Amino acid sequence: MLRESIGAAIRGTGRKAARTPLSVWIAALLLVLAVAASLVSGVQELRLQAQSREALAQVKSARMAARIVSAQCFSAGQPFADFTAADGLSQGLQEEIRKLASLPGTVQLTRTDAAGYSVQRLVYQDGAVCAVYDATDGFSVYYTAQRLYYPLQEGADAAVD
Repeated sequence: MLRESIGAAIRGTGRKAARTPLSVWIAALLLVLAVAASLVSGVQELRLQAQSREALAQVKSARMAARIVSAQCFSAGQPFADFTAADGLSQGLQEEIRKLASLPGTVQLTRTDAAGYSVQRLVYQDGAVCAVYDATDGFSVYYTAQRLYYPLQEGADAAVD
């Protein structure tokens, strides 16, 4: 029914097709919406998968660069790890690792061996993607998107100390 109506309208044959019931139009519209929604969700999943694979490659590069910088620090007798710093690295090493590995995100050293030179756990974050290297567990990639955000208005919702 719908096919004939659309075909007659496209061909312009002048043949009047029977009126298509509203239920058929609604069913066709729902079908188009379902296909569009599945396409959008599929594209979104593929984009997340690509970001995850990119973060995995970057954390591998960060691990390799950290090993190189660690070896340089060890040979020069300089400290590599400094867990009093926010990134867990001695001053200036964060930028050296990022430059060596060409990383757009940030690197954080969270665990070393007892000597302080062998990388045991490293976290790489770029935007909403977080990749973790662990010497015992391997590599993991997480998507850390913000779900809700409620800004505090000064005075109205401020927490009482």
